[in-house]
Amino acid sequence: MSIDSSNIIKPFVEKKGGLMPALHALQHHLGFISKDNIAELAIAFNCSQAEVIDVITFYDDFRLVPIGKNIIKICQAEACQSQNCKQLLSDLTSYFSLEMGETSDDLNVTLKEVFCLGNCAVGPSVMINDTVIGEATTEKIISHLKNDATQKL
Repeated sequence: MSIDSSNIIKPFVEKKGGLMPALHALQHHLGFISKDNIAELAIAFNCSQAEVIDVITFYDDFRLVPIGKNIIKICQAEACQSQNCKQLLSDLTSYFSLEMGETSDDLNVTLKEVFCLGNCAVGPSVMINDTVIGEATTEKIISHLKNDATQKL
């Protein structure tokens, strides 16, 4: 069953500042904001598509493409750099055959760069979805993904 995006947008059109909650609602229901959604939002909120894109690209949480089921955020801050996060990043991009910011074709994994997870004492730190992993290694990350997948079965 497809979701009619106009029904998602409609409750926010008459509200002051309604574009932001409309974007959040669309992304919640669809997983990302498509080019068609941008055009529809521009018409609904009487603004240009460029203005809608400016809002989407300003905020890190909005996406123009689908992302993976597992978001792997690799800290690149100074504390983690001192604990060899650059090597971890290299190992992960090689293991998943992805560059930073890319999502696997099967939509299972997205790699993202972040600049502090607040876990500096046990770097390098990685966050997989809502779980922070200290002293992260490729093996720990793969193990976490496999364990998480088996727990959801």
